[in-house]
Amino acid sequence: MKHLTTAREVVEHLGGLERVCELTQAKSKTAYNWPTRAKSFPASTYVVMQRALRRRNASAPAHLWNQRGV
Repeated sequence: MKHLTTAREVVEHLGGLERVCELTQAKSKTAYNWPTRAKSFPASTYVVMQRALRRRNASAPAHLWNQRGV
């Protein structure tokens, strides 16, 4: 299993911003800020993105979604 450590790595592993927008139903301008300015994702995208990562044999720390105690 590949362990990803940054928001940028997560986006790249999931197929880029367009694919992440499809997964999360986010607008591209909004999603663009996640790996660049915010360096994290909204908590509301945690479940869908973690499932997508698992399907691609990858993982990422919960803090990239501002999750604590997970």
